[in-house]
Amino acid sequence: MTKNLGNAERSAPKEPARSSALSRLAPALFPLVVVALGYLVGWQFFGF
Repeated sequence: MTKNLGNAERSAPKEPARSSALSRLAPALFPLVVVALGYLVGWQFFGF
């Protein structure tokens, strides 16, 4: 194996990328979307 000399270029940026509003809200909205889809499927097939 080769030695790690510590002078390689970093592939990740030094400052974190800014997350968009959608990416911050997506985890909170995901359960609501699942419930809404479940309700629509239940209403369509089972007549809830």
